[in-house]
Amino acid sequence: MKKAIGLIALLILMMGLVGCNGETVNIDFPFAVGDVDNIEMYHYAGVPVSAEKKVVVAKNDITDLYNMFEDLLLKEKQVEETTGADVTSFRFNLSDGTNYELIYVENGKLISPTGNFEYFTSSDVGSYWSNIDLEAVSVEESELPKYFDQF
Repeated sequence: MKKAIGLIALLILMMGLVGCNGETVNIDFPFAVGDVDNIEMYHYAGVPVSAEKKVVVAKNDITDLYNMFEDLLLKEKQVEETTGADVTSFRFNLSDGTNYELIYVENGKLISPTGNFEYFTSSDVGSYWSNIDLEAVSVEESELPKYFDQF
């Protein structure tokens, strides 16, 4: 009986180690939530010409988005490019006149041209577009945050 318990414990330990095969990271913003004047959210489905924008100005909504990003579990995993994917972007406009951008593609890719990183998340970051009750207005493609495959 003791051998069976030891074998089961060993199997559970091995399964736990296999499940932890990818190192996770978190976003560590180079600014405090109090430094954020507003957050511009952009969203388009498939093609940038259909882009819309919402502007988050309520402090509790800004804090919720800030904390959501800091709490995300991210992995350093390459994700294949997806054409026609939904893209949701966030531009944190800061009180010093600078901004910080995050771009989420529905395949799990989270990119920051200002933070100089590209990660993968299994969280549905794009759902924040639908869940925040603000008016969406059309925008020109030139206003969207830009990213490149290589930093």
